[in-house]
Amino acid sequence: MLHVRKSIVVFAVAILSAAPLAAQGSPRSQIDAVNAKFMATFNRGDAAGVGQYYASDAVLMPPNAAAVHGRKGISSAWADFGKMGGTNLKLHTTELDAHGDIANEMGTYSLDIKPAKGAVMHDHGKFIVIWKRDPKAGWQLYRDIWNTDVPAATH
Repeated sequence: MLHVRKSIVVFAVAILSAAPLAAQGSPRSQIDAVNAKFMATFNRGDAAGVGQYYASDAVLMPPNAAAVHGRKGISSAWADFGKMGGTNLKLHTTELDAHGDIANEMGTYSLDIKPAKGAVMHDHGKFIVIWKRDPKAGWQLYRDIWNTDVPAATH
């Protein structure tokens, strides 16, 4: 009987010890880590550098603009956005559902736009990203679309 109790205790400790390791390797924790790098890269002024987090065959679908295909074009699009004064980007994942090498993320964002002239504008809205896991590169943005919650200005 003592041997059975010891076995149960050892098994329980093994399971509880493995849980944090499993969480570290979960799609959610891995995608959260990429999002953290994405925000840090953008917020330090390297808007073009966020292109590295996209798959080579990714599509970026920014509001009020045509879709942008491929990592090089996406880097260029983000560089243009950076020139408009985008900073203080914050992403918040509200939902993430992963199936194998594909994950769907829904969330909210906020950022400041500091034009060369004029007042700082604050933007906030929502986004959907489809992620694709590459065997070598890990999770990469595959499809990215967002839109603002700020009402359009009226003239």
